[in-house]
Formats: sequence, C-alpha cells, structure tokens
Amino acid sequence: MSEFGGDHAQISAVFLRRSRVYLSGGELLQASEKGWGAAAHAAKTYAAARRISYVDHSEFSEVMTELRLATNRHAEIQKWASSANALHRNFYNDNFTAPQIASHLDNVANLVNLIRQLTDLPPVDH
Repeated sequence: MSEFGGDHAQISAVFLRRSRVYLSGGELLQASEKGWGAAAHAAKTYAAARRISYVDHSEFSEVMTELRLATNRHAEIQKWASSANALHRNFYNDNFTAPQIASHLDNVANLVNLIRQLTDLPPVDH
C-alpha cells in the first residue's frame, strides 16, 4: 500500500500539487508524470464511485468516455484527458517546454476538480 493508504482522491490531489512544485523547480519530467498521475487517480476515483473497471492504463480512455457521456461535456473532457495523456507521453519523450506543461497541468486540474465535484469532494487548489 502507498503512503496515501490507497485513497485515489487523496493521491490525485497530492500529485496535482506536487506537479506544480516540480514544474516551478524545473523538473519537467516529474511535473509531467505527476500531472498524469493526478488525472489517472482522479479517474480511478470516478470509476470507483460509478462501479466502472479501472485496473490499468488502457481503461483510462474508457472511464473518460463514460465521464463525457455522463456529463455531456464532450469537448472539454476530451481536451483535458488529451492533456493528461500528453503529459504521460512527455515523461518518456521529454519534448515539452515548461509553459506547455503548465498549460496541460491546468487542463488536468480542470479534469481532477470536475471529478471531485461529481464525487462530492472539495476542489483542489493548485
């Protein structure tokens, strides 16, 4: 079990905050991966609340599809999920600048906070 006790909502919030710390410190790869982690754990929070399977990365897009259908916010959620995936890819490719990562983190924060709202949790300051 992780230092967070397996609480995906808590992990997501912590990762979102840490992504900004890493970004401000110039650790772009870590900022990217923590941003992805924030989105992935938020998706796990939503999946658990809706009783949707989310066991591995391949199910992220399925959970995002369910979220788009449930909220009718197709374009926004697609943009936010795409940013999360872009951050994950950047961890391996290292081709984004700090401003690009910051923009993607803003989108991830929107996704995380929408999911928190839908699962009756307060928003995360980022």
